[in-house]
Amino acid sequence: MANLFTSIFKLTKLAKPKRKKSRKKRLTKKQNEKRENIKWTIMFIMTVGTISLYLAAFIEIDKTQANIDFNRKTLAQLNEDLTLKINSVEKMKRADIISKKAKKIGLIASKPETLIVKITND
Repeated sequence: MANLFTSIFKLTKLAKPKRKKSRKKRLTKKQNEKRENIKWTIMFIMTVGTISLYLAAFIEIDKTQANIDFNRKTLAQLNEDLTLKINSVEKMKRADIISKKAKKIGLIASKPETLIVKITND
């Protein structure tokens, strides 16, 4: 029975034709050399690109670090200057310093007044 079906199947040509297994052709020496050259060229280009990317990133990091250091030094200097100015302003607020400065520029010292207020129970 199975033979009957296979023979009918073959006669109606519904079966897939058998293909011969194709062998891969061997590459010639020239083709092998060409592939090797392409491979090494791509590897060289990728290596150069990677190195240049690394150097560019390193340079940017170095510039950023230099800017951060400069800003920290500037901040420290400005804080020091601010502290000195605050101290000099506090020093200038003292009464004896004010009177000395006033005498230097020729201002007359004020004389204190005494006010008396009387409170009566009227």
